[in-house]
Amino acid sequence: MFVKNVFLTLWWLTIVGGIIKTFSYMLVPFIIAENPSIKACDAITLSRRMMRGHKWECFVAILTFLGWDILSICTLGLTGIFYSNGYKASFWAEYYTYLRGTAKQAGLQGAEQLNDTFLFEKAPADLLERTYADARTAISEVDAQGETVSAPKGFAGWLADWFGIRIMRSKQVSAWEDYQGKMHASKTGRALLAAQMYPVRLSPIPMKDKNINIGGLNAARSYSLLNLIMMFFIFCIIGWVWEVALCFIDEGVFVNRGTLHGPWLPIYGTGGVFILIVLKKLRKHPVAEFVAAVALCGTLEYISSWHLEMTKGQRWWDYTGYFLNVNGRICAEGLLVFGLGGLAIVYLVAPTLNQLLDRINRKALLCVALVLLVSYIGDQVYSAQHPNSGHGITDTGSSSVEVRQ
Repeated sequence: MFVKNVFLTLWWLTIVGGIIKTFSYMLVPFIIAENPSIKACDAITLSRRMMRGHKWECFVAILTFLGWDILSICTLGLTGIFYSNGYKASFWAEYYTYLRGTAKQAGLQGAEQLNDTFLFEKAPADLLERTYADARTAISEVDAQGETVSAPKGFAGWLADWFGIRIMRSKQVSAWEDYQGKMHASKTGRALLAAQMYPVRLSPIPMKDKNINIGGLNAARSYSLLNLIMMFFIFCIIGWVWEVALCFIDEGVFVNRGTLHGPWLPIYGTGGVFILIVLKKLRKHPVAEFVAAVALCGTLEYISSWHLEMTKGQRWWDYTGYFLNVNGRICAEGLLVFGLGGLAIVYLVAPTLNQLLDRINRKALLCVALVLLVSYIGDQVYSAQHPNSGHGITDTGSSSVEVRQ
C-alpha cells in the first residue's frame, strides 16, 4: 500500500495521470487482502490489467454513491456509520469478485496469484470433513452429552447465570459452562462443515497455527471473584495509561490523571466489571450488548461527574463543545467508545485475561490482589481529603484534553 501510494502521488503531479491511475490501482487493497505475500509491484500491475476497460464503469459506480455521501455529510457521518459505509464496502467486494472471475476466465497474466479460492466458492464436503474432523467429533460429543448435563441450580447457579460470578468452585457450574462452550464450538463446526463459513485452515496465507479452537473464546462463561478483582485493577491501570498517554501526546507533559494519586482510574475498572456482571444475560446478543454498554457506561460517567462536582466543587472532565454532549458530562463520541470498548471486553479481552489469570498460582494471585486492594483503599481514603488536582487534571475550562475520574 505504501508503494502504491507513492506511485499514485507521483502520478497526481500530472493531474490527468493521477485521475487515471486512481482507477487503475483501485483493486490493489483487495488483491493484497487475498494474497498478502504478493509483491507490491505485482499487485499494482495486476490491478492495472484487471481494471483495463473497466475504469469508466467504475467511475459511474462511484457516482451512484454520491447521494449517500452527501447524506452522510449532512448527518455528520451517522448514515455512513450505520448504513452506507457497509453498503459501499459490500458493493466493492462484490465488484472485485466479478473482476477476479473475469480475469481468471480470461487467463489474465498474474491472475494465478489470486489463490484464495475458498473466499469465492464453497469447499468440497469431503475436504471439509477431512480438514475439520475435530468439529465432527465435537458435534458428536455435544449430541451425546446433551441429555446428561443440566443447568446449575441453587445460589451458585443463579449467580453464575445472571451475573457471571463464581464465588467458589462449583462442579455443576463448571460442567455446564464447559458444555455451553462445546455447544458454541459445535454450532461453529456445523456451519464450517456446511460450507457456511470461510474455512481458515484451507487458507493459503501462512499462519503459525491454523488448528485453532473451532469455537474460539467462550464469552458466555462466568468469572471467579478473584479474577474479577484482578480484571478491575487491570482495566483501571490500562485506563490510567491511556489517559496519561493522551495528555503526553497532546501537551508533551506527564500528568497523573484522575482523583486518586495511584496509577489507576476506577471509572474504567468499574465500567469494565459492570459490563461483565450487569449485562451478563445480553452476551448472546451483540447489538443489545452494545446499546446496553453505551447506556450503562454513560450513566456511570454522568453520575460520577455530578458526584465529584457536588462533593469536591470542581470537574475532572468537561465535554462542553463536544458533539451531542449532555451538560458537559457525557458526549456522543465517548458513548460510542464505551459501546465498542464494551464489546471488546465481553467477547475478547475478558475471556483472554481469564485464561491467563487461571494459569497463575491462585495463592500468589490472591496475595497480589490483596496488596492491590489495600493500596487502592488507602489511596481512596487519602484522596477523599486530598484529591489529585492541578494542571491537566481539573482545569477543564482551559484544557482541551478530556479527563476522567
